[in-house]
Amino acid sequence: MTVPILTSIVCGYFMGNLMASYLVAKWVLGIDIREHGTGNAGGSNSFLLMGWRNGLIVGIIDILKAFIAVYIIRILYPSDPNLSLLMVLSGSMAIIGHIYPFFMGFRGGKGMACFMGMCFGLNPLIGLYVLLATIALTIITDYVSLASMTAYIVFPILLGLYPETILGPGETYNIYTVTIVLTTGLVGIWKHRINISNLLNKKEKGLRGALKKHSK
Repeated sequence: MTVPILTSIVCGYFMGNLMASYLVAKWVLGIDIREHGTGNAGGSNSFLLMGWRNGLIVGIIDILKAFIAVYIIRILYPSDPNLSLLMVLSGSMAIIGHIYPFFMGFRGGKGMACFMGMCFGLNPLIGLYVLLATIALTIITDYVSLASMTAYIVFPILLGLYPETILGPGETYNIYTVTIVLTTGLVGIWKHRINISNLLNKKEKGLRGALKKHSK
């Protein structure tokens, strides 16, 4: 294992372990967020339990930690011929670190905000498109989980079809890069399995219902 690959894995996973939802919930409500609401240590549950302001803070921090993980690799290895692969690896490991943080017993969030952060780190414009598309789909369907799973599925497909658009000029199809992103996306979808069950049984909590709850 080369040093750049090892650095990307360790850097990404460590950044992913910085759990804003857990820390903010402890500070604001004095609770372990994993024991309340949906039981998920992520932005969506933070929003449901603590309102949109605290949920927004958590979401921004989660985006930033994956963005920083990617950007650190960009700074450390600017001339590496496999820079794109290393950045994708670091960003993906930030997502995995968020989903399975070691110091929280591997019980974290679902990784969507981190996923957006990785996209911003790889290409700010693409990150913006992913963010806007996810927000739009959430508004249209009323379900954050459905928008998140769609992003997890679509992004690796687009990365395989249009690597130059997403990663920059001169980039070509790389099976390792696509496999890493696809595998990470499948892990993210697996973390949504309860949401999938709730959607099928029409028990999933919608965004509009949550907004009404916290506007009272």
